[in-house]
Amino acid sequence: MYSPRQKIVWFAFSTRIAVLFLQALFNNLIPDHDANVFISPEDPTLRKTYADIVVDKLLGGLKRWDAQYFIHIAQYGYTYENCLAFYPLFPMIVRYVAYGLCSLFGSLLNYHSTLLISATVLNLLMFVKSADILHRLSLRVLRSECKAYKSVVLYCVNPASIFFTAPYSETLFALMTFYVMLKCTENETLRFANIDITSSLPTGFSMITRSNGLINLGFIFYTSFKNLIERTLPEIVYKYRTLKHRIILPFLLLPLLTTSVALFLTVIIALLPFLLVQTYNYFKYCVHSDHNLPEFLFNAEYVLPGSAESPWCNYSLPLSYSYVQTHYWNVGFFQYYQLKQIPNFILASPILFLIIYNCMSYISNNLRLCLRLGIKSNIFGYGNRMAYRPKQYCKGFGANDPTLFVYVVHIMFLSIFCIVFVHIQVSTRLLASASPILYWICSNRMNVGPTPTSDQNTINEHFRRLGIGKRIPSHHLSIANLEGVDNMYSKWKTFIISRRMPDFQSRLIQYYFVGYFVIGTVFFSNFYPWT
Repeated sequence: MYSPRQKIVWFAFSTRIAVLFLQALFNNLIPDHDANVFISPEDPTLRKTYADIVVDKLLGGLKRWDAQYFIHIAQYGYTYENCLAFYPLFPMIVRYVAYGLCSLFGSLLNYHSTLLISATVLNLLMFVKSADILHRLSLRVLRSECKAYKSVVLYCVNPASIFFTAPYSETLFALMTFYVMLKCTENETLRFANIDITSSLPTGFSMITRSNGLINLGFIFYTSFKNLIERTLPEIVYKYRTLKHRIILPFLLLPLLTTSVALFLTVIIALLPFLLVQTYNYFKYCVHSDHNLPEFLFNAEYVLPGSAESPWCNYSLPLSYSYVQTHYWNVGFFQYYQLKQIPNFILASPILFLIIYNCMSYISNNLRLCLRLGIKSNIFGYGNRMAYRPKQYCKGFGANDPTLFVYVVHIMFLSIFCIVFVHIQVSTRLLASASPILYWICSNRMNVGPTPTSDQNTINEHFRRLGIGKRIPSHHLSIANLEGVDNMYSKWKTFIISRRMPDFQSRLIQYYFVGYFVIGTVFFSNFYPWT
């Protein structure tokens, strides 16, 4: 029998294998759609062996849409200005892993094939690790093994699953983001003035993985603010009240100084990679130089390195991202609201509805808590005479739970930003990789009905017949109650694919996740429009 953590790790691995199988199958069965988008130029001197043809047959369905940019950057670098829309950490890791693969298989595979294998293997491993971290984070925030387990199972079949397997940065970003959130919930780590300075590293890495990684700084600021209000200030007030010698009064303010220094150091460390990337972009495109590109990469349609022709070079703060997105992808305030984009709005509507509806319910049911920014009401040991009583009748998402406040604010900001600014179909993969809220909402909403082997008496009788002497942990039993004995002995069978949900709402969630998992993989692998 597998433990909940083992089940999660194996199911995460199994779903990645399922995506790889589906994309290979349908990429070879269905002709590719002519999407008329960027295709990375092919080096004419690059040899192709039989092994390269096999790799292309097996993994060619992953090189679609923006994956072309990521593989191009990993292979050739930032050769065109429009490539600056894609941040460098993921292609850089892919490149260095590919170097190692070339040293092993250089006689069998060309560099392009090793890059594709590198990206696929990296995303597979990082996805399994991100599922494990999400499980730990969900346990800490939700304080329920069943809800945490259901959340991670849903993450493993999330609606943007193909983007977590193809050469995209979604998996790396989810890994870094979930780790930032986890570090900000820990109490006993390398801390200085109640701030975990090591949280700056995953935050900095997320900022050079995707543009919305900059928002992850908010978790550091909020954690610092909450610790200051709930811990540092009450401690200062208590010591002041009990102080006998006024001469040491200035020393009471020392924690405020250390908190400020710790926050400053954490933010500086987090911002450093981002600043280095922006500096690199500026010197590559805004300082006159010879580009030295090989002839097959030369393209008069794109702005080349060293041209110093782009308007963003003359900005007071020369950041390329917003200009590149606006100039090349027409990203802007309500720019995407056109009749021809209605299908894309329909594709993105389930995730936006689920998140916004449930988050608004959370805010309305916890209005006073939200007005206090998730801070306790009696931080100095006393509060109002008439204590606030939360709505006891409310059983919706996050009812009376202050720990969810910062996550709700974070995902609401991203959702509104998606609706107003970005290409709306991107919302699904952006939100699925940037926050655990979607999985927590659906875990709360999903009612998994019992099976003949999920009855407590059946499970106890099963272990009695096996003659297991040691006591089974209660959280193992709780997942066995959810899954049933049969599923707990399987590496890939879970409730989301082996059970029929007992109510309409749960079935809708199940069909949404599994349907997008399958249809998205088929569409993406053949260059058809998807999220």
